[in-house]
Formats: sequence, structure tokens, C-alpha cells
Amino acid sequence: MKSFKYFSIGCLLLGLAACKNSTIIGPLEHNGTPPGPVTNATVQNMKGEARITYTLPTDEDLLYVKAVYQIRPGVTREAKASFYTNNLLVDGFKDTAATEVTLYAVNRSEVPSQPYKVMVKPLMPAYLSSFDSLKVAPTFGGINIRTTNPDAKALSIIILLKDQYGQWKQYSAVYSSLKDINQSIRGMDTTKKSFAFYIRDQFQNQSDTIFADLSPLYETLIPKSGFAEYLLPGDLALNAYGRQMRNLWDGVYSGWGSAACTYETITDTTNGVWFTFDMGVKAQLSRFTWWHYPDPRYFENASMKVYELWGTNNPSPDGSWNGWTKLVECRETKPSGLPYGTENSDDVAAGQAGSSWEIPITAPAVRYLRIRHRYNWSGLRQTLTGCEISVWGKPL
Repeated sequence: MKSFKYFSIGCLLLGLAACKNSTIIGPLEHNGTPPGPVTNATVQNMKGEARITYTLPTDEDLLYVKAVYQIRPGVTREAKASFYTNNLLVDGFKDTAATEVTLYAVNRSEVPSQPYKVMVKPLMPAYLSSFDSLKVAPTFGGINIRTTNPDAKALSIIILLKDQYGQWKQYSAVYSSLKDINQSIRGMDTTKKSFAFYIRDQFQNQSDTIFADLSPLYETLIPKSGFAEYLLPGDLALNAYGRQMRNLWDGVYSGWGSAACTYETITDTTNGVWFTFDMGVKAQLSRFTWWHYPDPRYFENASMKVYELWGTNNPSPDGSWNGWTKLVECRETKPSGLPYGTENSDDVAAGQAGSSWEIPITAPAVRYLRIRHRYNWSGLRQTLTGCEISVWGKPL
């Protein structure tokens, strides 16, 4: 009898386990009566979207309100809002056409109410307004793409290139949510090429296409073999810990020690500091990259945060700024947005790649460069670190 009792209990436990595993999860309640519909809807039309405000039904088991609508022919989208709020956002619209949105109140048994229909008429979505301001032009080693994106929406600018067989194929893309998009696609030779461009948003809405035949401008890395310190009155004269300016063009992009690449200066000025060097050749410059020293992370301590690149062909012997032209102002941002003293893989990758800055194509050709340090990530003006500098352009 004892063994039979254990056998019976075991069968019972197995049976309960089998029942548990076969349970079908569904609504927590089973109320088949539809809730009342929402009422008194009002619409606030916005760029590519609309906010609908309504009066909720009084049903106690109301769970959420659902909107069903088409963002473009054949593509349906849904939006939901809980019973804790009286409005929801419908977005993703292709254009400004009036569109019907159907609202349903849904109870805890997933039973919908009778439909309540409302019309929305969104304003022009970001991808269309950005397409209207899209400008493309040749630049050094490639093409430059510019547009405005005032609401900082996520956009994709797709670049197509016609191949030797006359077929259009995607060549590259710019992905950005910046308010002012300005990006160059490089690595091209100088032969004329046929390009096409369109803008797409996160909902896969797509603009019209513009076509352009562009000839990239010649660009090369300015040889560092010609770089030399050009000390002028007022320039930094003290290289801390024996580190010299020439370490900025020795091809070493990280490190610290007796053979360090890092150039560090310490002065007592509160007006910022600067240093000057000779490239050894006059050139129409296109861009430059500055590599920071991770101390111990890239975006902190003496790493430059705000700085400027100036150029001239005739440096004043008295060290003044007469005859110098500001080529570009550089304001560093931390990719991750994390607090000071912390970093993630995005910050490390950006630090290792270096900070690159475009020089306007309208800037004059120069031979001598001056970097003016405004303040570092510690907020100080009198000390900076750096590992390497590279400059590109067209030697003349």
C-alpha cells in the first residue's frame, strides 16, 4: 500500500505539471461586452504626425485606446495609449493629405468598442522639408551633402551611383538626426560621376529623387615630412615633461612615456593658448583630424574641447594675429552623452578614430597653421594634450 500511495502522488504531480504546461494564456478577464467608444475628439496637427485628445468611456474595465490608420496606401499603422491618459500620438504619415483615423476603446478582455472616426491633416513631415533644402556639391575627394532638419528627426539620405552599365545602385547613405546635416562622402577619384539622392524616414516613407553629375576635387594627405615647429612670440614655448610639438606628426596615435606622442603644454595664461607650425607646402585644405590622448579617457581632463584652426601664408614676425584667417572652429561633443568621467564603446571608438573637421571650400590656401586652444574638458584654458594631427587638401 505504501508504494501504491507514492505512485498515486507521483501521477498526480505529473498530471498537474502537464496541465500547467498546456495552459493557454489569454485575457485576465472574460467580459464580452464592448466598452463605450471614446467621444469629443480634438486634433492637433503637427509635422508628419497628429495628437488626438478625447473623452474616455466610463467602463471600469477599460484597458487602452487604439488608433488604426494608413500612413500611405496599403500600409496600416496602429498607436495605443493606456486608460491613464486621454490622448495619443499618430505618426509616420507620408504627406499632408487628410487621413481618417479610427479609434477603439478596448477593455481588459481585448474586446473593442464601436469605432470612432476622426480626420487628421498632418503638416509637412521632416523628410519632405529636408528634401526641399537638400543641396549636393563636389568636395575634396568626394561629394558634400547638406540639408536642414529643424525637428531633429531620424533621417536617411540615400546616395545612388550609376554604374558602367547604366544601372543605379546604392553607393552610400547618411544617417543623421542632427538639425543641420553636413556630411561628405569621400574616397573617390576626380572623374565625373552620375549621382541620385533621396531622403527616407524611419517609417520607410521616401521623397522624390534629385540627380546630379559631380566631379570630386583632388585631395591628398599633406606629407608630414614637411611639418616643422614655427615658434613665434606669444606661442607656447614650454613643452611639459619633455614632450615636443614634433610628436604631433610622428605617426604615433596613442601612448605615454619617454617616446610618447603626446604634446602637453602648461602655462599660466587665462586667455587660451596656441602654437604654430609650418606644413612646408602651400595647400588648399579640405579637412584635418586631431587625435586626443586618453587621460585616462578621451573626453576629459586636458583633452581640447573647444579649439580653432587658423592659417596664413605670411606669419607676422611679432606673433600677432594680423593676416591670419580662421579656417574652422571645433567644438567637441561626447558621442555617448554620458557624464564626465565615464565612457562607453562609442566614446572609445570615436577617440580612436580621431576628431575630424571640414574646412570650407571657400577658405584661402595656406602654408602655416596655428591651433588656438580655447578650453579643455576640465574647463581650463592653459593646458592641452594631443597625440597626432593629420591634414588633407590639394598642394599648390
